[in-house]
Amino acid sequence: MTEDVRFRPDALDLSQPSGDVGAALASLRHQKGITGEALGLLVGFSQAKISKIERGVLRASPKDAEKIAAALDASADLVAKLVEWAEQAYGDGGNRRAPSRRGTASQQEVFAEEGTAAHVREFQPIAVPGLLQISEYARRVINGYHAIMTTDPSALWAETATMVSLRIQRQERLYDVSKNFEFLLMEAVLANRFASPGSMLAQVDRIEQASRLPNVTIRIVPQTAELGLPPLHGFQLFDDDMVITEAVDSTIFRDRRSVEFYTHFYNAYVERTVADLTPILEHYKALYASLALPRDD
Repeated sequence: MTEDVRFRPDALDLSQPSGDVGAALASLRHQKGITGEALGLLVGFSQAKISKIERGVLRASPKDAEKIAAALDASADLVAKLVEWAEQAYGDGGNRRAPSRRGTASQQEVFAEEGTAAHVREFQPIAVPGLLQISEYARRVINGYHAIMTTDPSALWAETATMVSLRIQRQERLYDVSKNFEFLLMEAVLANRFASPGSMLAQVDRIEQASRLPNVTIRIVPQTAELGLPPLHGFQLFDDDMVITEAVDSTIFRDRRSVEFYTHFYNAYVERTVADLTPILEHYKALYASLALPRDD
């Protein structure tokens, strides 16, 4: 990337009410003499996210601008100015990328967002999160939807296979220790059967194994918890600036109000979780192991 003299720290006009945050950060990084990957490690972002911010594909939130500029040893005045510019860019309601407030998200878009986010939080009241699903569970869930969409579900099996494959690819990111994942599940997620007892046993075991990863946190709201407010549809929070909700269609919200609402909801339900997952997981493992045993009629 060619450096623009307008964004050299010594040439930056701090009196301007707005400016190109991404280009300024790119200039700072070049003058610092470090790669985007090295900068990402310093601030806990992926190299892809750094690149998108610098190129203007992704708007830097005020928090991101402050974190990156400080990591690049910018002066206090310059950090404050870049934060101000980022806040100005968020003056349209907090949109990160597109002028629209919302849009429908495909699984490919979810895949892309997970690739750039450093912190992913997910709430699920009904089904196991895609990032934790075993392939058979994923196949059953997807085919269940296909069954009510067409008179010949087998015609969509190829599409199911593609979706399951992408879901499994997404799960590789759980092993990227530069990212942090948090999953918040209602206990009903474990009780709802979308596959055979044997597959459900394997699914519960998969959740248990994932909970042992150093960058993965799994919390469960027990059925005995007093909820206080009804659980909403499932949703994913990406860093602190975007949420994808799941209803009939997945919808992206980038405005600050929506992100703050779902963040508050998430935090409220975290307070209702149990500290130790073992008793709940062992209960469902025993249940599905029992149901999987052959029975004499």
